[in-house]
Amino acid sequence: MKATLNFSLQLAVLVFMCAATARAAPNSAERVHAFARLPDWGGIWLSTVWLADESGRPPGGSAQVGANAQLRRAPPYNQEWAAIYEAGMKDTAALAARNAVFKVCLRTFPALMEGPRMFQVAVLPEETLLVFESGQVRHIYTDGRAHPPADELWETPLGDSVGHWERDVLVIDTIARLSTDPVTVQAWVSLLSKEAKITERFRLVDPDTLENQLTIDDPAAFARPWNITLRYKRQRNMHRMLPYDCDENDRNPVVDGKLGIAPR
Repeated sequence: MKATLNFSLQLAVLVFMCAATARAAPNSAERVHAFARLPDWGGIWLSTVWLADESGRPPGGSAQVGANAQLRRAPPYNQEWAAIYEAGMKDTAALAARNAVFKVCLRTFPALMEGPRMFQVAVLPEETLLVFESGQVRHIYTDGRAHPPADELWETPLGDSVGHWERDVLVIDTIARLSTDPVTVQAWVSLLSKEAKITERFRLVDPDTLENQLTIDDPAAFARPWNITLRYKRQRNMHRMLPYDCDENDRNPVVDGKLGIAPR
């Protein structure tokens, strides 16, 4: 009982400090002190699934990427959802048609976290931002706020994320991601329900490796939580993020359901 009370008191103090930091002036002593306690995750990061060799492509090509990508594997569905998933996987014609016109620049969450886009991390006392070269930004609010109430919450591609720090570990809670989109691209029949909740635990395991212990909990669709460990490598040969535009000068138009190659 005493341990529970002590933990509750510590949590209340932490929330109060986060809220106070959010109201503090930009250069106040409180905010400077808060910055000093935060880890340095600067630099440019890339998922280890997509690490390239000298040719600029991942060793082993797309086949190896598919083998290493954990989100492309079968989720731990319950009996009802597993039957739907298995039926979808057997529809090879539908899968082939979807793959034939596959062209995705922007990804939903959690696919974004295992995708090929490099990103930077901006750690602030009030929030942490994951800024991807595709222009997508994840906002993880760490100022003590909760998720919006149900009547103010709607599904978005990246969901709604709030977090807190446990020493040097950033714990993120994400809900309300698009339930109509698959878990990741090329896993077209892998869906989550509206009840899905995704928890991440980010930490720096060595100077060049960022680890994300990701757990998907979906009481409507899963028989058990889905635990995945993603890793990212710091790209020391990259000194700045380059603009990425998937639409400009597009030489791969989709015509009559087929992906083509157009002249310049």
